[in-house]
Amino acid sequence: MSTSRRSFVQGVAAAAVVTGLDSRSAAAAREAADGQDPGEIWIDALAGVRFGDEGFAEIARSGIAMLETTLGPAGNPTFSYEAAVRDLATWHGVFNQYRDRVVHVRRTDDIIQAKRDGKFAVMLGFQNGTHLNRDLRNVDFFYNLGIRQIQLTYNELNALGAGSTERSDVGLSDFGVDVVHRMNELGMLVDLSHCGVKTTLDAIEVSRKPVVFSHTNCRALNDNMRCKTDEQIRKLAAKGGVMGITTVNFFVSNKPRSTLDDYIAHIEHVVKLVGIDHVGIGTDSSIAGWRSNFPTEKTFWDFHNQFKFKPGADVRWPPFIEELDVPEKFHVIRRRLLQKGFSTGDVGKILGGNFLRIYREILG
Repeated sequence: MSTSRRSFVQGVAAAAVVTGLDSRSAAAAREAADGQDPGEIWIDALAGVRFGDEGFAEIARSGIAMLETTLGPAGNPTFSYEAAVRDLATWHGVFNQYRDRVVHVRRTDDIIQAKRDGKFAVMLGFQNGTHLNRDLRNVDFFYNLGIRQIQLTYNELNALGAGSTERSDVGLSDFGVDVVHRMNELGMLVDLSHCGVKTTLDAIEVSRKPVVFSHTNCRALNDNMRCKTDEQIRKLAAKGGVMGITTVNFFVSNKPRSTLDDYIAHIEHVVKLVGIDHVGIGTDSSIAGWRSNFPTEKTFWDFHNQFKFKPGADVRWPPFIEELDVPEKFHVIRRRLLQKGFSTGDVGKILGGNFLRIYREILG
């Protein structure tokens, strides 16, 4: 799936204004926007953000303290080294422009200090390994420029391994093994969200540290090639990893419109399968919501028709869940989890504590 919604142009620099917000969503958001424990650090493990007055207002409404965001158009299977460097330069300019309000995350203490200072923390990553140009030295190069997370593959085959929509999953390559080991040594998060089943299992096995699925869903609840099997989830948890659950309508269920409870069911499934310590939130949307980038069905398809999606990916309109397509989505999720009987401590783990723990272990 494309990451236009997570790209700098549509995420950071004045994307389209949210329009046509359903009154039910607005009402649910207002009702849910309360009760956040000030000591909690809410983390979206994969999202987009925009700044400026409107963007900072959305951040304040969201309650989110930190997110990881993607550089470059991940849907482009030839995303290059040169494009990656350009995007990084742009982001460094953003951090400089908003240095009094935004923090570039390099270590876990950056997140904690940002929360204390009332600033917003952003971790930078890639959703494809093509920009490494088959050169292991580039892992160090991008680490030194502030990248802290790399998804090994997008949907297609690359030099590291196979993506989830590739017709034949060949598993992790020798170069992929070397990249994982070097990321382990440097302190970078190995993300396997879009990787094929064999590539995912190979990477979990060879990694010397926990890995993440920053944004995916459970195949036991929705037989979609982008969702993870119970075997993959168990292996992730056995390695100490964390899985972020996306709010993407067509990954959550095969219904025309998924609901909030369909979404919560994925969290419940992971908890029942491997325990409370291995699940978090990776919305795979912008803080403002999908309609901030795609206000109409036409704008959605105008962009997504550039890419070749296989039937198993089941891309369809709308991409959002109505109740969660608002900046206050974490408040909405929190309220529903409490209604379902989760303790406040466990809800805190889901909304950020589990990812903060793994960031401490990997980033230092």
